[in-house]
Amino acid sequence: MCEFVCRSIRVQVRTTASFTREVERDVQRVVGYFQTTPELINSSTKLDVDGIRSSLDSQVENFNVRRSGFTIDRILEFAIVITKYRPLHGRSYIPSPKWLQTSTASSTSATRTKGVSYGRYFPVSTSLCVTRNTPITINLT
Repeated sequence: MCEFVCRSIRVQVRTTASFTREVERDVQRVVGYFQTTPELINSSTKLDVDGIRSSLDSQVENFNVRRSGFTIDRILEFAIVITKYRPLHGRSYIPSPKWLQTSTASSTSATRTKGVSYGRYFPVSTSLCVTRNTPITINLT
């Protein structure tokens, strides 16, 4: 038997537009880059095309907020980016190895040699691997 599994995707629209304006018998050209926030789409939600359009419209208005006089000459690129959305959930739990479950970690791995503390040179993860009998050698040259 085949089971239907609902999967989710993320959709984002990215566009590049060319803006022009006339200044003192010359034409200035500027390129503007705009993108929407990623939307999560699955079997229970639909793509909000009106929301995408209004988001891009407001970004273009913000581009011309100080009445710069630029108008859209043409759209150079319009891309719809679709990616898989696979968040971690209960079915994807991977248990930690036994050696890691039984170990204890400290927030710093401070070691003193000749009166100098080298705790700032070690990340927290080293305290998982360093035992009391492990010699630590640091070359500061």
